[in-house]
Amino acid sequence: MTRTLLLAGAATISAAAPFVAEAQSSPPGRVPPDTLAPEVREERDASVETLSRADIIEAGQAELAAALNELLPSAYFPRRQVADLTSGVRPFGLRGLSPDHTLVLLNGKRRHATAVVHTPGGGAFPGASGVDMNAFPLHAIDRLEVVRDGGATRHGSDAIAGVIDLRLRNTVSAPEFIASVGHHFPDEWDDDGLRYDFSGNWGLGIGRAAVLNLTGAFSQREPTNRAGADGRDQVLPGDADFVDGGVVIRKHNEVAQPNHLWGDGESSNFMLFANFELPLSARAGPGAELYAFGGYSRRRERNAGFFVRSMDDRNWPGIHPLGFLPRFDSDTRDVSLVTGLRRVGDGRPGAGSGTGSRYRSEPGFEGGWNWDLNAQYGSNRLDNDLFDTLNPSLGPCLESACAPGADGVLGTADDPGIPNRTRFSTGSLENRQFLANADVWRRIETGLGAGPVSLGLGATFRLDGYRILAGEHASRIDGFHPTQSGGVAAAGSQRFTGFRPEESGSWRRSSFSLHGEVDAPLASQLLISAAGRYERFGDVGGILNGKLALRVALSRIAVFRASVSTGFRPPALSQSHYGHVAAGRREDPDEPGASLGFEAGTFPVEAPAARAVGASPLRGERSRSVSAGFALAPTDDLHVSVDGYATDVDDAILLSNPLVRGVSGLVDLLLADLAVESVRFFSNAIDLRSYGIDAGATWRPRVGNASHLEFSASAHWGQVRGRCPDDDIAACVKENEALRDESYRIYDGFDVFFLEEGRPDWRGVFRTKFTSGAFEFGLGANYFGAQEELRALGVGEHPHRIRRHDPKVLFDAGVHVDLTGRWRFSVGGENLFDSFPTRVDTFGGIFPYRSFSAMGFNGRYLYARLQVS
Repeated sequence: MTRTLLLAGAATISAAAPFVAEAQSSPPGRVPPDTLAPEVREERDASVETLSRADIIEAGQAELAAALNELLPSAYFPRRQVADLTSGVRPFGLRGLSPDHTLVLLNGKRRHATAVVHTPGGGAFPGASGVDMNAFPLHAIDRLEVVRDGGATRHGSDAIAGVIDLRLRNTVSAPEFIASVGHHFPDEWDDDGLRYDFSGNWGLGIGRAAVLNLTGAFSQREPTNRAGADGRDQVLPGDADFVDGGVVIRKHNEVAQPNHLWGDGESSNFMLFANFELPLSARAGPGAELYAFGGYSRRRERNAGFFVRSMDDRNWPGIHPLGFLPRFDSDTRDVSLVTGLRRVGDGRPGAGSGTGSRYRSEPGFEGGWNWDLNAQYGSNRLDNDLFDTLNPSLGPCLESACAPGADGVLGTADDPGIPNRTRFSTGSLENRQFLANADVWRRIETGLGAGPVSLGLGATFRLDGYRILAGEHASRIDGFHPTQSGGVAAAGSQRFTGFRPEESGSWRRSSFSLHGEVDAPLASQLLISAAGRYERFGDVGGILNGKLALRVALSRIAVFRASVSTGFRPPALSQSHYGHVAAGRREDPDEPGASLGFEAGTFPVEAPAARAVGASPLRGERSRSVSAGFALAPTDDLHVSVDGYATDVDDAILLSNPLVRGVSGLVDLLLADLAVESVRFFSNAIDLRSYGIDAGATWRPRVGNASHLEFSASAHWGQVRGRCPDDDIAACVKENEALRDESYRIYDGFDVFFLEEGRPDWRGVFRTKFTSGAFEFGLGANYFGAQEELRALGVGEHPHRIRRHDPKVLFDAGVHVDLTGRWRFSVGGENLFDSFPTRVDTFGGIFPYRSFSAMGFNGRYLYARLQVS
């Protein structure tokens, strides 16, 4: 791993932060927003990228995850399609690692994860959850900091890919209202995706010193669709439309085309956030402060599954004469509240120095201890309904029950007594988190080295909870009604059956941690930092992690920094306990006319079906990270930074592929005593290595007193590799005791190849902005490197068959005009030249683009925005 890092560091270029906005007025003793200057960033011993509120808003994206995908080259935010619950809460990751490997903070406090388990849409990391990055209103954010040096000891050693810290606005300001509208205008597809957003912010001064900053937002998005026409028979055999290139040339049936949805679903989102600070001492200088912040968001997402044709045995033509497209109606509610009491200096802890310098106080704090006592609660809950669907086993009756039950005779005691329906409640998922934390820090004058030593200590108690609530009976029952062709009908609501009582439950885990950090300036040019964290989990035991970092001032304009760290992520409660199993029947080959019941789906690791194929209690993921880089500031106008990194992850937790009866004699033998057709389960499947380079530069040449010109460029090159024996991706998975030589079925060569090549190795962002008086013009370009997918594994001397997705460049532009002192009008466009990923036309041309594309496939987007303050 060390050699990998040295090779990476010998190349060039770390992501330097995009530009920060001008400072705004704020009450005395408070750090104004958007003022974290490059020279402050370069004093850190870690690579930190900072985005101001202006950077995020002017990206032109209405969702935070989409904005970060555009602004951070190391980010990856694919728009997974036909992905069940994942389509509404899409995963976000850094450096090609799992969404679970990115620690998200809000005002320096740990954020809870989403309740969704990304099973069909997890990409290279199936079964991950991560944080819902779209639960924050953009206008509530003061700035966002990304720390990319691996595990962080203060907030949790699970920050394997890095830390994202969102800082909320905390100043007194006049009411501000923003309204925006946008629409997609692709050349080869219908115009769609109308979106409008309304938000407001008000910073209230309460009494002599208290501040309450409020932000509210509402947005509505109509769907986009890039699906091609379905050229299959629809209602009757032989009635297929004549389709060429995804377009209907001649119509032969009444089914509207396209009958699938391949794009963003319909969405509405409401958010309300608040940030409160009350100094308890009226005197200037250090004093106690009461604070509280949090928010509420509710998002409704409507996404779709696969279209079910009218002639399909999963349909009843009397209910859906032309077939049906099952749709998800997901209702996600997110709640968080943090409150605490702290003694702070001239500002807030870390306000001037940010997440990268966690315990460093402001000047003049050698005299006493600073402290922060706080408690927090957060929850994320998803309630899911399925509509425009049906349960085939309940028969063709919507008004009265007509399913006969297991005996096949209507009117007997075993009848389910439930009419069919087109809408079902399939259940709920909820993730909860409670934390109590205490931190103390101070500077200590030792008389040694070049200055005082900064010391920080802390303790945290954490309680995690996860809950699954069963769906309604009709969403999972087998009514035993035969299909329209007389065969065995599928049971449960189609596309997504309800969670069963066997899968429902509530689980908890507690943990306690102690952490400490020391920053010691051993010389005027040398700073050494050491940190340690001991954490004990109720189910997986204790673990000790640490970090050692240094910063060397090579000259007045150059800084070198390096760090080594270890990390640990315990299995999420959802990974240990999540299950979603559908019950069904198939024809009995030994008894014509009879049927056999079976189960198929995702089983918890403790379930008998999972244990039969080798599932075992999950171990935590361990990581080792090393990074090194430098920052240069040859002039006041030019700043450059370069950082290389390498991270090893042992025992990465992934959701297995389905182990299906009939494919392998060994799998058949293992499942012989169970009525199970297909099994998926979580396992410590593989060891990983992520390595790469982050680089960037900012330049602000002088163009006069009334005008400003700014340039920024950032790039990321990174790769993720399975640590496979002899580099054989077909044998990369860890051996399963039950499957032995067939362990590859858990996570096969196709999965490993997608893990390694399914995201771009190269990403780049270029931005320039010119400001003159009331006029501002911005231009940007986003480079997305090539992606590859494996079509067939190579055997012997035959190479792999690989499909390449070509690199693309997307161009953006925006014009902003201050109409008066209080009105600001903006117009802009994303993907101005309407670039699309490489066309692949899968599923008979219905799905023209791969949904793992990093650049998306909605096409050109134009918007207008009005800001009144």
